[in-house]
Amino acid sequence: MNDVYSGILFEMILLIKLIINLLSMYLQDSQGIFIVEDNLLYQQMIARELESFGCQFFFYTTGEHCIANLCRRPAVVVLDYNLDGEINGLETLEEIRKFDPSIFVVLFSSQKELYNNENRQRYGSFDFIEKKDKSFSLLKKFIQAKAVYEPLKVNS
Repeated sequence: MNDVYSGILFEMILLIKLIINLLSMYLQDSQGIFIVEDNLLYQQMIARELESFGCQFFFYTTGEHCIANLCRRPAVVVLDYNLDGEINGLETLEEIRKFDPSIFVVLFSSQKELYNNENRQRYGSFDFIEKKDKSFSLLKKFIQAKAVYEPLKVNS
């Protein structure tokens, strides 16, 4: 019985490695991941959690700086709601969608009331993860799963 579990565990490890390699290919072909977060500690925590993807990170504390750099064509944008600057995360999301609706955006915020029908209709469908203790590892798993089941669109 122990050999069966060992075999299953080995196959799961191989599958996880495959997922990470697939995601790395998508991210290396693009211009990396934007982390739009005004809290510098959270920026580093997010980057540390996603570093196994082997891609470049771009850090912004305002929506305006994120929007100004969309020409870098990120594969993923991890976006907080409360930001420094004049616009919030949903307004930043709106501008990202205008620029390129295929950019994968995850709204990563402690403002869980943001994920509602009104906002999804106004800003288009978006993915949301509530920011709390265990959610940093959840963010990584979510991006991995998204890349496997719906390949991240890379602009050429």
